[in-house]
Amino acid sequence: MIDYMTFDVMWMDDIIAHVDLKPANGGTPYVINYIDDFNKQFSPNMEGHISLEEIERWLKWRTFPPTRVNAKELLASLDMQSYNRWGIVRKTHGVMADDEIWIRFKGETLIHRNVCLRKDLYYPEEPIRSELQ
Repeated sequence: MIDYMTFDVMWMDDIIAHVDLKPANGGTPYVINYIDDFNKQFSPNMEGHISLEEIERWLKWRTFPPTRVNAKELLASLDMQSYNRWGIVRKTHGVMADDEIWIRFKGETLIHRNVCLRKDLYYPEEPIRSELQ
């Protein structure tokens, strides 16, 4: 069963942060960063509670804007009727075309190859060999 309240922030196949949106001890979302001094770090502190506003800022960074020209078509391709950042991230894993950061929800076994948009760059197929060679 996939738990959408707990996820790892991935860079390629490396976990760079762990996020628990509803920690057992209550309170606001809790983040553990496994990297520091990285421009894509989930939150400024290495570990601790973060605000819902910080989560929203991060989600905004991982989704297309609602004002995008083809937003309606993108939503339709995701089987969504209306714009919802969390819904978009759940379906797209927060994958963007300009970096290799993505989200793996607790219970998933996905790897980077499964969600990568630029497979030809990172996972090119082996060249077809000619029978004459």
